[in-house]
Amino acid sequence: MRLQPLLAVARVAATYAGTLIGAGFASGQEISQFFASYGSAGLLGIGVSTILFAWLGTFLLELGYQLKASAYSPVIYHICGRHLGIVIDFITSIFLFITLAIMLAGAATVLHDYLGLAYLTGLALAAVIVIVTVAFGVNGISTANLIIAPLLILSILFISGYSLLYHSFTPNMLQTIAPVTNPATPHWLLGSLLYASYNLVMGATVLVPLGAYVTSRKVRRLGGLAGGIVLGLIAAFLAVVLLIHYPAALKYEVPILQIAAAQYKWSSAIYSYTLLAAMYTTAIASLYGCSVKVTQTTKINSTTAILIITILALVFSNLGFAALIRLMFPLFGYATLFFTFRLAWVSFRGIR
Repeated sequence: MRLQPLLAVARVAATYAGTLIGAGFASGQEISQFFASYGSAGLLGIGVSTILFAWLGTFLLELGYQLKASAYSPVIYHICGRHLGIVIDFITSIFLFITLAIMLAGAATVLHDYLGLAYLTGLALAAVIVIVTVAFGVNGISTANLIIAPLLILSILFISGYSLLYHSFTPNMLQTIAPVTNPATPHWLLGSLLYASYNLVMGATVLVPLGAYVTSRKVRRLGGLAGGIVLGLIAAFLAVVLLIHYPAALKYEVPILQIAAAQYKWSSAIYSYTLLAAMYTTAIASLYGCSVKVTQTTKINSTTAILIITILALVFSNLGFAALIRLMFPLFGYATLFFTFRLAWVSFRGIR
């Protein structure tokens, strides 16, 4: 493959991975909640989620191109029908808004704790950077992810790899790990389906318009597959590290940061910036999805919508980071489970 098509594939894969490797993922909180809490069986759940990400993420790109959709809503209605589509569309908009508020608050906290910025100054700085990125549309988001996603992945691999080497990891260390007393769902398979469901809807906010933007079918398919596989591999790395520190790591709000802090002071600092970058990629995807929805349903222009949504998100930025993942993410997973099943069914039948 020539350099230009290869770069296009990398851009799609990085945008996909960067959108979903948000703060919940990079912190280890999501991986802890939906996989590590089931013990060794959680690794099977990661395998299921990886297949769904590679398969259905690619299909979302294809749907975006086939429907020429500039936002995620047409795909939701196409997959779920009008009546249920309205419900899922509304839930998705609320989820994106809450996620934006939490990511802005989290970024301000990191800037305060590790750069010494006043909380409100950090909040304003994070908001401005996110606004400027989203103002450039899908192209701005994909360019930002092309730069940041590889750095996120390398940081996660470094911290995880060091931990595995330090503990002289062997596969035998994972054979006898049992689930915690009260995991998020009754079974690891349900946990993996919920995780894939809300992430696919989150990913759709960027993948659908990106699919309409990418004219090459080969680039769409290879980019979607690569993005899904990368997500699965990174999740597996994080899960193994959490299981090595099991069950103590599961009690922390940001478990991977605690593990990094136990290595070296500088590794903790590096991972703090990784979390900051992860919050940024999640925030831009959330703000973009919200702003497109507002501009399509009202007469407000894009710039005004971006500003209004961000200001409102700043007002609601008091919610706790871990609370979002423990409460909102599973609920959103249940709410969007039907979307995932329908998406898989339509994919089997072909685009109607």
